[in-house]
Order: sequence, then C-alpha cells, then structure tokens
Amino acid sequence: MIALAAAATRAGAAEERPHETLGEVLVTAPPVVGTTTARDPTAFATVVDTRSAPTSVTTLAEALADTVGVQVRRFGGLGDFSTVSIRGSSAGQVQIYLDGVPLSRAENEVVNLSDLPLDAVDHVEVYRGATPLGFAQAGPGGVVNVVTRRPGDTPVTAASASYGSFDTRKVDLTRSARVGSFEYLAFGHYLGSAGDFRFTNDRGTTATTADDREETRRNNGFDLGDLTARVGWRPGGPFAAMLTSDTFYKTEGVPGVGIEQARHTRLSTFREVAHLDGTLATLGTLPASADVQAYVLHERDRFEDRRHEISFVATDVESRTTATGVQALLRGALGAHQVPSLFLAASHERFASDDRFDPLGPAPDRTRVHGTVAGEDEIVLFRERLSLVPGLRWEVFRDDFPGDGRVAPPFAASGVQVRDFLVPRLGVRLEVVPRLTLLANVGRYAREPNLMELFGDRGVLVGNPRLQPEVAFNRDAGLRWTPAPRGPLAQVAFEYAYFDNDIDDLIVLVQNSQRIVRPENVTSAHVRGHEVALRARLFDRIGFAGNYTHQDARDVGDVTFLRGKQLPGRPADEAFAHVEYGWPARGRLWPGRVFYEANVIADDFLDRANVRRVESRVLHDFGVEVGLPRANLRATFEVKNAFDDRTRDVLGFPLPGRGLFVTLAWGLGQGRGDAR
Repeated sequence: MIALAAAATRAGAAEERPHETLGEVLVTAPPVVGTTTARDPTAFATVVDTRSAPTSVTTLAEALADTVGVQVRRFGGLGDFSTVSIRGSSAGQVQIYLDGVPLSRAENEVVNLSDLPLDAVDHVEVYRGATPLGFAQAGPGGVVNVVTRRPGDTPVTAASASYGSFDTRKVDLTRSARVGSFEYLAFGHYLGSAGDFRFTNDRGTTATTADDREETRRNNGFDLGDLTARVGWRPGGPFAAMLTSDTFYKTEGVPGVGIEQARHTRLSTFREVAHLDGTLATLGTLPASADVQAYVLHERDRFEDRRHEISFVATDVESRTTATGVQALLRGALGAHQVPSLFLAASHERFASDDRFDPLGPAPDRTRVHGTVAGEDEIVLFRERLSLVPGLRWEVFRDDFPGDGRVAPPFAASGVQVRDFLVPRLGVRLEVVPRLTLLANVGRYAREPNLMELFGDRGVLVGNPRLQPEVAFNRDAGLRWTPAPRGPLAQVAFEYAYFDNDIDDLIVLVQNSQRIVRPENVTSAHVRGHEVALRARLFDRIGFAGNYTHQDARDVGDVTFLRGKQLPGRPADEAFAHVEYGWPARGRLWPGRVFYEANVIADDFLDRANVRRVESRVLHDFGVEVGLPRANLRATFEVKNAFDDRTRDVLGFPLPGRGLFVTLAWGLGQGRGDAR
C-alpha cells in the first residue's frame, strides 16, 4: 500500500521500480546528471534528453529522426518545414504537445517541427502507438511531448554562441535560480541561417540526367527568436504552482520546390503559449494527487506570395488561431492493488483567415470545442511484478462553420456538427525476473477530420462534412532488459518491440476537376514491424546508443493502382548509431569527448504510386568537444553529413550536403561524455 500511495503522489509520472528503467533514454548531446522516465507504465516510449542542446547545433527534427520507430520528412535544410511519422503513421496522426499543451490545430493538425527550438527544451517524450492518460487528444500514430526547461537547485547563468555552414548563427542566454519558496527561469534563443546550400536540380526530368545542373538554394534564409520564461512557487507543502510563457517568432523565405525557386515569397509565424500549472501532492489524508493546467495559445501566420510564384494567384493571407483550455489529472490508490486515474479536459479553438487580395473580405471564423473524459486503473498483482492497465477515453468534438456565401452552393459546406468516439486501451506489464520486463498494449485510436477537410477553403479544397474519423487499431508487444553492471560494462539496456497496426478510413484528397479537390475516406493502411534499441557504457568512458527499425507500411485500400504500394516517406529499414569516447582532465589535458554518429536509411519512395524512388543512404556525423574548467567554457566542433550525401525526403525539396559548425558555451558546466 505504501508503494501505491507513493505512486499516486507522482501525478503524471510512471511508477518507479528499483530494477528497471521506464523507457529508452537517448542523449543527443553531452548528458547532464539525472534521469527522466516516461509517464506511462506499459507504453513503448523514448525520452530524449536535450539539456545539453545549447552546446551544439541540433534541431528537434534531428533529435526525433535518431529515435527508434520515428521517421522525419524534411522540406529542405535547417529551419525549413519538417514533420514526424511514428510507426508508419501520417504526420497528422501524431499529436504534438508543448508542456502538455496541444499544438496540433483544428484547422490543420500537422505541426512544423522547425517551429519548436530544441535549445529551450529539457527533454522530449515520444510515445509510439499509444496515448498516455494525461494528454487531451489521442493520436493514432502516437504522441510527442516537448518539455521545456525547469529551474534547478543551483543558480545558473549561461550563454552559448554557434556559427557554421550556410551562414548559420545561434545565440542562447539563460538565467535560473531559486529565492526562498520561489524559482524562476528565463531562456532566450536566436537561430538564423541563409540556407544557401548547393543542390542538383533535375529540372523535373528524373529519367535523364542530361539537363541536370548545380544550383544554389535561394530565398531560403530565416531568422527566429524564442523566449521561455517561468516562475514557480513551492512553499514546501503539498501544493506547488508554476506559470510558464513561451514566445516564438520566425520570418523566412519560401523557395518552394527546387525546379523553379520562388524568389520573393515569405512566411512569418508568431506563437504565444502561456499555461498555469498547479500540483497537489496529497488530497487531505487520501493517498491521491491532482495536477491541473489552464492554458492560452495564440498563433498568427502570414504567407505572402504577391507575385504568385507558388500559388495560382497573388496571395497575402493572414491566419489566426486562438485556443483556450483546462485539464486535470487525478491519481490515487484504492486498496492494496489498484491505482485508478481520471483525466478531464475541455478546450475551445477559433480559426480566422483573411486574404488581403480578396475583394470580398475575410472568410467566416470556424470554431471547434473539444472535450475529453478518460480513465484508467493500474491493477498491481504479485508484489508489483504484474500490472494490468485497462483504460477508456471518450472524446467529443463540436465544429461550427457559418458557411461562406461567396462559395458556389455545390461546393459550400456549413453548419454545426457534433461527433464523439470511444478510445479503449489495455496495457500489460510483467516483470518475469528482476531487470527483465515484458510489455504489451492494444488500443483503438482515431483522428477527427480537421476543419479544412470538413469545410474546405473557398472552393479550391471542397469541404466534406460526411468524412469519418481515421481509425487505427494498434497492437504491440516486446521486452525491456536492463542487466546489472558487470566487469567493464557500466550500463546496458536493451529493448525490443513488435507492432502491428491497421488504419482504416484514411482521408485522401481526390481531384474532382483540374483545380478542385475533395477529401474522401477512400483507403486503408497496414503497418507492421520490429524495433530494437540498445545502449551501453564501457569502462565508464566509451558510450554507445543504437537502434534499428524495420517496418512494412502498405496501402491496402480500395484504390486498385495503389493497393500494395509502400507508403511514401516510410523506409522499410532505418538504423542509428552513436559512439563516443570521453576523458577526464589529467595534468595539462583538458576534459572532453569525441563522437561519431551514423544514420542508415533504406530505399524509400516520395509518392504514393511508388514511381519516385530515393536510393538508400548513410549520413555520417563527427564531432569533438573540449572543456576549459577554469574558464567554465566548452567548445564543440561538428561535421554533419560528412560525406556530402545530397538527397531529398519530399518531392522537389532538396536537402543540404556537408555542414561544419562551431559552438562556444559558457556557464553550462563540464559534462562527462557517455551515451546513456
């Protein structure tokens, strides 16, 4: 009962047990002492520790691409649009959160990873195929939760600066401390680049190289700034509160595809997220806890294509999204064998759009109200060796669109629509012997059509209010093994998972005429595969972290010429390895580390018909880091894509070749190189 009560007081976190690590921990930079565990006791999850990101030039897309079971599609180089897929899902089927605040929008749920700077992030939680209880909306593909930095016990004043290829520059400033029962943190981040890398323009003729030519990527520069501020109050009792604000602004060129680059098209993005979090560690004399969060999000995008280089006509569109929400997670202990939990969430979202070139003025606002009631019960048996976690989630959506009188009646969609669906799930955890744990999960998840799919966008995309949710039936099973250190092996952790997912009623844009498309539920997909992850430390000096993913992602829908085709952007095989050697200070020798990374990606297709193929590739990264303890400095030199492999992840969008970067960091302390 004591263990169950302790688990209940850690709201939102997985129960800690003495002989296992809950979730793979992948370090993308020199690690910081401490561990972070996944918040779900049975899900296959990876926690990416990013606290040392200011000492290198690393993006969220790069960190996720190195994670088992995850594929990232990039529409260019540093700062360009990028999306994430988990276990063969589409980008829209992965829910993205920032400190638990949903970033996937009702108008279009795809989140640009480049708009989430990594340097201000403490860690990233990746849940593959399952949605933990404490998230407002389930994702058929899984969940990515980006957790920003928290103040520590030791005051920190730090700064770092980077410069490298393509005129890339980066600056970070941070200050955090605790004063009595209060704590605060301020983290400022700037990143910019010209993005003027060289690439091969095939002129749209993939069958011949006669007209290929080398070009420089134009209008591909960007500048972004991000400020994270946090004030917390911890009076020492069971209650604690924290107010967090994250302000992001980015302006960038939009070159479009590589065939004919747009020279003047621009995009600017502003996002403000503020949330107030309260934690009550105990509810009176009950072995229970409560976490409550209220948030406000405002996002504004402006896309300017005045010379219609990308759009059909001259365009200057400003889109605004405002979302508010509240959510609460309650956990408790019931008797000696049960830890029930209840999650409640409600949100309201409004989307507005105005094209300055449209003489008829702005389009009517669209709104969505979303509510979630979810519960689960961890049933613990056999001295906590066996956990059964049944769960049920009920989500309700209310969409309201008054209609646009300027759209022809055959293409107009309007009205109020209310729909709901149940999301059942069952997770199992069995500790066979100490340090060897079996995990299994089965669940049904859904993606509600977004507002653009339901109501269209003034006739170019015709709305379809009859769309059904995309539904995924996910199954996985595997094991996690963390043997005791022995001899030169200071640490070993191994994880294996098999997954088998069916996704029905996939929404596809069907062309009705030359310039009119309509979303329809016309296809299905079947994805199955294996995931293997291993990390180890040898002699406490040599670190290794590696993973391998094999997946067979196929279209199994009713479209004859697509049936049996591999889903684009989902390579059948992908592997990642990180090896490094670290040394301490000795005599006149400064402490430091050297590291090598390799990302192996098998053949892939860029289109659903499997006509445009990308050959397999191996991307090599090298680096060396040296610390100057007396000056509290750390210098890092990196070579990315060392052998200059130029390719693409999306039709017509080239990726950069070799890049060299130098970072000088002050005040971040001297870490010890390993790969936990």
